[in-house]
Amino acid sequence: MSRLFLIALLLLAALAAAAWMYRGEEPLKRYLPRQWQGAQPAGGSAPAAPAAGLRKCRQGGKLLYTSDECPKGSVEQPISGGAVTVVPGQAPAPAPAAPGGAPDLGKLMGKEAAGDLRDKRIDRETGK
Repeated sequence: MSRLFLIALLLLAALAAAAWMYRGEEPLKRYLPRQWQGAQPAGGSAPAAPAAGLRKCRQGGKLLYTSDECPKGSVEQPISGGAVTVVPGQAPAPAPAAPGGAPDLGKLMGKEAAGDLRDKRIDRETGK
């Protein structure tokens, strides 16, 4: 590889890096593809825009994200980047059975408890 080719390659790489670094600058925007124009450099010099109409409300130690006005007694705070994802809620888990109220699984399955079998065998051996 000749030195001239190596120098040209390094110069091209430096120009590409400079174009990428300053892609948000106005004079450079007209030469870049449209999809690159809105991209931000690594490190995020501009904060992410919050979702339209999203509000962050703090009331005591609780946070509430809403699209409506903040409830009375709460303070609206600025949203500081990040992503807000909305997922469907889940039904709450059923309440546990009261102690002692759980049915005997052996009886439900048609089997007798071990104590009952032992008592029957003793009764049979003793002739009761």
